[in-house]
Amino acid sequence: MVDEATAPGISRVWTDAVVRKRLVEAPRPTLAELGIPLADGAAVRIVGSKGAPGDVDDPSLIQVVMEQDGGYAYFFIPSPRSPCAQQAAYGLILTRSVEDPALGRRVLLDADRACRSLAAQLREVAEASP
Repeated sequence: MVDEATAPGISRVWTDAVVRKRLVEAPRPTLAELGIPLADGAAVRIVGSKGAPGDVDDPSLIQVVMEQDGGYAYFFIPSPRSPCAQQAAYGLILTRSVEDPALGRRVLLDADRACRSLAAQLREVAEASP
């Protein structure tokens, strides 16, 4: 379930190097701290890239990949300072300010959708098993 009160906190990934480092090294607890709880048992991988060569943040586009029992789902955390990263993730530019909670809300909603998708895949596999 998405807690929109945590939406502004997503920007900490881009304003706090310690949070960004922890996200890569310990994604599950760091995502929970940011308001994105993940399903137990799902493996979590962080993949970073640049939206454009001149982006301030490196990486400027973070992909969170969850895998469990053959199913997978993912969502993005693009930098609010990178129009190119937002364009790559969503096909549009939501904001250019780290203080704007619009991007955080989008990330939280996408994370919730990804978790639901993974859960649905696991239910389908379980129902298909003899």
